[in-house]
Amino acid sequence: MIYKNLILATLVALFFASCTDKYMIEGNTSQYIQDGTVAYIKQFEPSATDANFLSIDSCEILHGKFAMTGNIDSTMVVMLYLGADNFPMVLEQGHVSVSIANNVVKIAGTPLNDRLYVFLSKRDSLQFLFDDLPNRESLMYLDGYTQEEIMQELGAEELRLHGELDKLETRFVMDNFDNPLGITWFMRLCYEAQAWFGFATTTPQIDEIYSQAPVTFKSNRLVAAYMRQVEGNQYGGTEAVDEETDEP
Repeated sequence: MIYKNLILATLVALFFASCTDKYMIEGNTSQYIQDGTVAYIKQFEPSATDANFLSIDSCEILHGKFAMTGNIDSTMVVMLYLGADNFPMVLEQGHVSVSIANNVVKIAGTPLNDRLYVFLSKRDSLQFLFDDLPNRESLMYLDGYTQEEIMQELGAEELRLHGELDKLETRFVMDNFDNPLGITWFMRLCYEAQAWFGFATTTPQIDEIYSQAPVTFKSNRLVAAYMRQVEGNQYGGTEAVDEETDEP
């Protein structure tokens, strides 16, 4: 009887262990998507020289609904592709619900997805105010404000919004130093800087984050590779740095 109990206990433990590394995604969208359209989960790995979209899972969309499930070895940030649209999400253990209605997407149900979409909601609110500045400028013209008055008021508002956005993103990365969200958003900031300046470089925001990052964050292969390129550009060693970056 003791041996039978031990075997039963072992089987139960193995069953629950096998369940702990599974993900389940269930989605529902009111947007028109033709039946049979394939939904994809793809991991996006940016680099200075290449961009690899690795397909992880897929399924057909029927009547606006789709579902995917599978095993996961490690938590990762991925993109969910639904027809012409794509959305960031975290592929992690647990049940993820995806709801899309009136051009608003909500991905929730697991800790990192909840954290990601709280952040994105705050960021979108700030971005909306920033994008609305030209409309406010036009209204101020119609209300009789001078160009100097408009520039003074809206210029100050633009600086304030930029500052709030920088603080939001910086805090988000720092709060997620220990998981893929921090790495992903940090690299987004890095590649935005690279696209703007035309070469791998940093900004005061990137420097602030990097200076406070733990060793585990700095040694991440994407972070380390980008910083090697920055250093190579500063000292004229870009070719050698690029060769090192390409190593596995």
